[in-house]
Amino acid sequence: MRIIFIAFTFFICLLALTLSAFGQTVADGKPDIIPSNSSGEYHSALTDSLAVELQHSNERLFVIVIPGTGETSSLNLARLMSVKSYLSAKRYGSQQPVFAEGERAKGEGRIEYYVGSQLRLVMFAPQNKIPNFTCCNDYIPPKRKPRRKKGNR
Repeated sequence: MRIIFIAFTFFICLLALTLSAFGQTVADGKPDIIPSNSSGEYHSALTDSLAVELQHSNERLFVIVIPGTGETSSLNLARLMSVKSYLSAKRYGSQQPVFAEGERAKGEGRIEYYVGSQLRLVMFAPQNKIPNFTCCNDYIPPKRKPRRKKGNR
């Protein structure tokens, strides 16, 4: 019994150290950065933590979706709708989140989350892909219209 208690205590301490290494606190003023090769579950966990934080404040959540180099505005809109549909099932404080499209950035596209005026979370997205927040497939390609075959009509 004593060995189980010691192992459990060690596991809890290890978990606490790991979580503190991955996420910054509000006090340090730096946003959490999610690289484009990270898992969708990690992104959803961090956005859910924003929901908990906003339950105890009067701030509003702002989400800005920014296209990267060589990405289309329709892809950016698809990313925006993906984020909006995920967040619509959550409660983010007393005020509804505000969604917007930002100007094109060099490199990868990204999704930025602001609590009030403070940048809290940045998620980079691989080029020409839409983030998936709920499944093991981390990214899904955007739907494309089928091409017409050239030839006799």
